[in-house]
Amino acid sequence: MITIHERRFVLSTKENTLLLRVNEADKLVCDHYGRRIEESDLEACAIPAGMPAGRQVIYDETKSKKISLGMIAAEYGTPYKGDYLSPMLDLTSDKGRVYDFVFVEAKIRPMEPMIGYPTPRGASEELVVLTRDEKMGAELELHYVVYEDADVIGKFAVLRNTGEEDFTIRKIMSSQFCLQDAGYTIHGNYGNWAGEFQRNETLIGHYRYEFGSDTGSSGDQHNPFFMIKRTHSTLTTGSVYGFNLIYSGSHRAIVEMDSFGMIRVQQGISPQGFEKVLHPNEEFMTPMAVLTYTHNGLNGICDHFHRFVNDHVIPENFAYKPRPIAFNNWEGTYMKFNEGKLKSLAKTAAEIGCELFVLDDGWFGHRDDETSSLGDWNLYKKKLPHGIEGIAAYVHKLGMKFGLWFEPEAISPDSDLAREHPDWAIQDGVHDPSLGRYQQILDLTKPEVRDFIVEAVAQHLRTGVIDFVKWDYNRTFSDLPQSGSFCHDYILGLYDVVGRLTKEFPDVLFENCASGGGRNDLGMFSYFPQGWVSDDTDAFERAKMQMEMAFGYPPSVMSNHVSAKTNHQMLRKTSFGTKFDVAAIGVLGYEMNLNDADPIDIKEFKNQIEFYKANRETLQFGTYRLLDVFENGRQIVEMADKDRALVSYMNYLQNPHPGNETLPLTGLDPEAVYTYHVRPEVHSFKTFGSLINQVTPIHIKEEGALVNMLSRRRGLDAEGLHGEATGSTLNSGALQIGRQWAGTGYDESTRIMLDFGARIYVFERKK
Repeated sequence: MITIHERRFVLSTKENTLLLRVNEADKLVCDHYGRRIEESDLEACAIPAGMPAGRQVIYDETKSKKISLGMIAAEYGTPYKGDYLSPMLDLTSDKGRVYDFVFVEAKIRPMEPMIGYPTPRGASEELVVLTRDEKMGAELELHYVVYEDADVIGKFAVLRNTGEEDFTIRKIMSSQFCLQDAGYTIHGNYGNWAGEFQRNETLIGHYRYEFGSDTGSSGDQHNPFFMIKRTHSTLTTGSVYGFNLIYSGSHRAIVEMDSFGMIRVQQGISPQGFEKVLHPNEEFMTPMAVLTYTHNGLNGICDHFHRFVNDHVIPENFAYKPRPIAFNNWEGTYMKFNEGKLKSLAKTAAEIGCELFVLDDGWFGHRDDETSSLGDWNLYKKKLPHGIEGIAAYVHKLGMKFGLWFEPEAISPDSDLAREHPDWAIQDGVHDPSLGRYQQILDLTKPEVRDFIVEAVAQHLRTGVIDFVKWDYNRTFSDLPQSGSFCHDYILGLYDVVGRLTKEFPDVLFENCASGGGRNDLGMFSYFPQGWVSDDTDAFERAKMQMEMAFGYPPSVMSNHVSAKTNHQMLRKTSFGTKFDVAAIGVLGYEMNLNDADPIDIKEFKNQIEFYKANRETLQFGTYRLLDVFENGRQIVEMADKDRALVSYMNYLQNPHPGNETLPLTGLDPEAVYTYHVRPEVHSFKTFGSLINQVTPIHIKEEGALVNMLSRRRGLDAEGLHGEATGSTLNSGALQIGRQWAGTGYDESTRIMLDFGARIYVFERKK
């Protein structure tokens, strides 16, 4: 809800209030953003100007002898008039570099789709605050959008040239927001290929902190999502602000504390390499930034942003629609496949219960390795003599959907497309272009390139046999042409391409991928309902990444696969049970050579998928709560709805002297009674090494043929846990789950977790 009280503007969500005010100097300031306030108390919340401190520059003595732009909680900042913090806007023209925008008017109007950008749905109105610099011929509109049920505020800006001369935008951010006191920590993430969403925490001091991506994409280096939290905040308590950007390109976040303890937070397009000339009567719109506040700790941010993404960002026809269980052939075959091998894998995938078969890289051109054929989206008949339609028909006959991998933004130097259109690849025209993964990127700022990509993908989708597209993007920008806004224009071109395709094929499920999680952002999720989290499928690494990603994004967008026991990225060996217990929090898939799996493993896969199907909606769309973190020796995640809770527990490093453990829960109805049990799992005999001889009548060699033969078909049942209790007792953290293995004996309550082992515990409301 938005209301206007003369020169005060109140934007209220379910739990929070953003209070804006035009001060005596005609500048828009933020008096409050946090828990809801009464509209009768607006005067009490006004930040007093106070006396100017030190060497502050007085902005305009005719309006106020107290106000310095360097000491107000400004909603926008420009340089050279006394504001020496990082500016939201930096403009220049032949007239000069001083742009001074003052309040003109504010109005509430119906919310309309943003031009060129994805726009979250569901907001009926927006507040538009118009400011102007009459002398420089420029207007700045500040837009505020309320997503009430999700407790999220959207902010973006529109800059307009109302004069008779050009001016240049050197920097323009989507949002500026000020906190009034110190004692906060930045909780963000960093990463790279196979190591996305790594936690990074920095206590905010009297410095300027800048982070983001200048790679051309939103990036695994720093995702646009981050939080600013009270330093003492926990998972469930404390004031936390969450920030994100609905944008898929180079971006920047700036957090700066001034000498007096005020913190300024900005987010928007990266200013590195960005210059945009605005001609008379032209305007420039930024992408939307979104922010939220909670006093319920880090899990409160999860709750707000998960509701926002599921309710307002994901394409409406896929919102809360259960995602299929996929089998992807990549780690099972890489590019070394033929039609017979694919059919054999598809048959086994269908037998274990998969619902979608995805054919990955290598089906087009003459692509046998990474060095060729990107851009030539014609069939590789040597591998698929009966075509895409042939393998798709076989998959459909097995009762599964069929999916296909594309990397449409890329071009191989060794391709017909590169030979026909050498100017279509991004290049500066001076230097020899640098390659990444033996490829270049197509220039999506060119309409003819966008048309080619749309048609190249659409010609396959129009056959009607493709139900799913994995859209990959495997390298970052280099060799940019001389264009001040090239990176930004590329992203607008990308949105044009994916917007046209998803509009023509609304029922095709698209999965976002960028060498893993290099472009998992709210912009891409506006078109593609799910994203591949990381190329690293190691269970422990994925557990960390999924947890960190989940602060800003719901499990419904996280595509997670059970891969080979010996992980291809880490060479760490982990049980299939552990891999499933991690991958199940989100969108489940499998990626390995199923035909190499032992009979005991095939049985395990069937049981896993049966379990997942029975609990899919809770695991994809339930309320996410992080209950414990690896710093305490274990990571515990709860997914809950009104009838059940599923708890994924992952061990860190095994302890030789473990104590008794309880399981904390928070999401159960205290008045209800719940039955509970641990998901059944089986330990390999190989786990026990030579200890197996303590219970066998004959001597068995630890790595011998007999133990290998037995392990392929049978195992030892893991611990048992079952019973019933009230929700109030379970929520109190009183449930005992048994002591871990300590090398001194084994019974049915002993939990053999090992390093990085996992379990899922199930709690169901008793009818």
